[in-house]
Amino acid sequence: MENYRFDYFSDIEEHFCRRRGTVLVASTLDWVLMESWKDAGVPLEAVLRGIDASFDKYDRRPNKTRKINSLAYCSQEVLAAAEQMKEAAVGSTREPRDDGLERHRVAAFLEKNAKAFESAKASEAARE
Repeated sequence: MENYRFDYFSDIEEHFCRRRGTVLVASTLDWVLMESWKDAGVPLEAVLRGIDASFDKYDRRPNKTRKINSLAYCSQEVLAAAEQMKEAAVGSTREPRDDGLERHRVAAFLEKNAKAFESAKASEAARE
């Protein structure tokens, strides 16, 4: 079994409840949604940003007759946040450069110079 990070789920649940302003525990469907995000590789930061964006949009609405009762309300913002994070990361990882410091090149360089040194040392000893 893979490393099952319970804190991914509990952090999401805690953040959602804090933004909702209740101590309501996430429903079974919310847990399934959280698990689908985890399985899809959605970073925790993207989920939290998506929840915040959903509640921020909700707070700007003039008519707030309905409450946010489920994480499903936040799912589009969570996926948008994950996509934004993914796009922001493009180009941030550097490809390995060929700087000439690979192990075999360094070893070959040192061996070549060691042989040249020994040869020069032998030539000098022969002249004396």
